[in-house]
Amino acid sequence: MGRPLEKNTVEEIDRRVSKLNGPPVMEGELSDISLADILQLLANRQGRHVVEVALPHAVGKVYLEGQNLYHAEIVGDEEKEGFEAFRILVGLEEGHFEVRRPVVWPESGNLKGPVAGLLIEAVRQYDEGEEGTFFNEDLFEKAIELEPPDAPELEEPSILEKIRQKLPEVSFAVLLEPGGEVKEVSGDGDAEQLAGFVSYGVFQLREIGNLLGMGELKAFAISGKKRLNAGLVLEEKILGLVGASRKGLLWWSKKLLECADLEKRS
Repeated sequence: MGRPLEKNTVEEIDRRVSKLNGPPVMEGELSDISLADILQLLANRQGRHVVEVALPHAVGKVYLEGQNLYHAEIVGDEEKEGFEAFRILVGLEEGHFEVRRPVVWPESGNLKGPVAGLLIEAVRQYDEGEEGTFFNEDLFEKAIELEPPDAPELEEPSILEKIRQKLPEVSFAVLLEPGGEVKEVSGDGDAEQLAGFVSYGVFQLREIGNLLGMGELKAFAISGKKRLNAGLVLEEKILGLVGASRKGLLWWSKKLLECADLEKRS
């Protein structure tokens, strides 16, 4: 790509490219894996990444956020930007690459769009005979056919996680077997103490329901100055909750009913 870089040119490149921090997330040689493959793998991850490619007399960078490309540039003896730079970089057969999380993000991106869509567009333009001096067609075709690794299946959140997401006022919660055994804990607190209190409360609740002819009562809440304890009978479990009492018993009673409905829908 021309004569070797002068010292001041190298310094200019250093000033213009993004400032990077820490070890690379991934690095290797484009002779082993194409940039198109790398971008499709990164598209399955969350967050921002920048792929830096070392050219003989220049530095290339591709920025992406999740599944979307944002910016591409080549800085050196020959400077390119946007889609033109992207197409050149993706077609390279050789070169060292590093993937990092950028400390500095370009203020205005010059290549905005989904990774898969822009890869396909680059192939289309190449097929139409547009300039592709650095383009490696075989690698690119393999990259387009690549099946990206399946994203890990997310585990269904537990009833405690669902309730704490819906009710952030809950600071501590336990899930009990009907016999009082603790099965799950969320938050900081004395699980055994809360389990004993809730189990006793649920037992008394049943006695009161039978005594008043109201059938089985499902929930109770007891409020102090700074703390509220509550119990809720679910289908096959008992839920114990601790929260701030400032909301009042009426508010908490409504929320306990919503929690019961949440369990029925799960």
